Amino acid sequence: MINLKSMWKKVLLICLFSLFLGGCSFSNKKTGIEIMTNPSAKVYINGKNEGSTPYKSNNLKPGEIDLRLEHNETVVNKKIKLRDGSASVVYWDFGKNEEESGGYVLSMEKTGDKKMVGLIASSIPTKSILSVDDETVDYTPKKIDNFGEGDKKITISFPSYKSTNIFVRGIKGYQFIIEAKLAKEEIIEPIAIEPTPTSLAEKKMVTIKETETGWLRVRDTSSSAGVEIDKVNPGESFELLETNNDWVKIKLNDNESGWVSATYVDTN
Repeated sequence: MINLKSMWKKVLLICLFSLFLGGCSFSNKKTGIEIMTNPSAKVYINGKNEGSTPYKSNNLKPGEIDLRLEHNETVVNKKIKLRDGSASVVYWDFGKNEEESGGYVLSMEKTGDKKMVGLIASSIPTKSILSVDDETVDYTPKKIDNFGEGDKKITISFPSYKSTNIFVRGIKGYQFIIEAKLAKEEIIEPIAIEPTPTSLAEKKMVTIKETETGWLRVRDTSSSAGVEIDKVNPGESFELLETNNDWVKIKLNDNESGWVSATYVDTN
């Protein structure tokens, strides 16, 4: 089965860098945005209905925009700063409600240092664990001046929240800016199952037969040398727990059991 989330992340990575590096598609005053959601959502930019996700535009003016995403009753409102001549990527995973929904905004901008690859990461909740290629770096918010060229996996995680994985390709002279919101893990309450009492029909029972003394000794072991711990009367019935040669172990009550001679019991 195709992993749609994984596929979308790869598509986002490809789209992001085709926008960043394909400069011929931009004028000096234009910028772009790529929006993917799971599942599809309505897109509003500065109050205007732009259709549904997946959404892409490379003909926007630099500056801050109001982005609104709607899926059923869950709504996401974000202010996104679009940077001159580059692109931003938005990925959002809708849950049952806003608390269980999460995603990130990823953008890239030029820096003054052409030898470094930078990273600025922030998150909700704050103090989330920031990892690069599965190695813990620090906690958010965090600025890293140089975290290396090439393909990188950035992970932001927090207890009781779903981790977010972001795949990027570091290029000297640029820095990534990540704003993430982690989705709360859905808490599944355990279902209490009341134990079903075993019916008498499912239990093996024994009935005490008539004896010469009018009662029958119950011993602590399956031997006539065992210590007498109780007496039972003819006609009484008990749950059969175990047999051992000429002896039968019966349940006297919830906490006690003992052995009686098999000669003096009838098995029901």
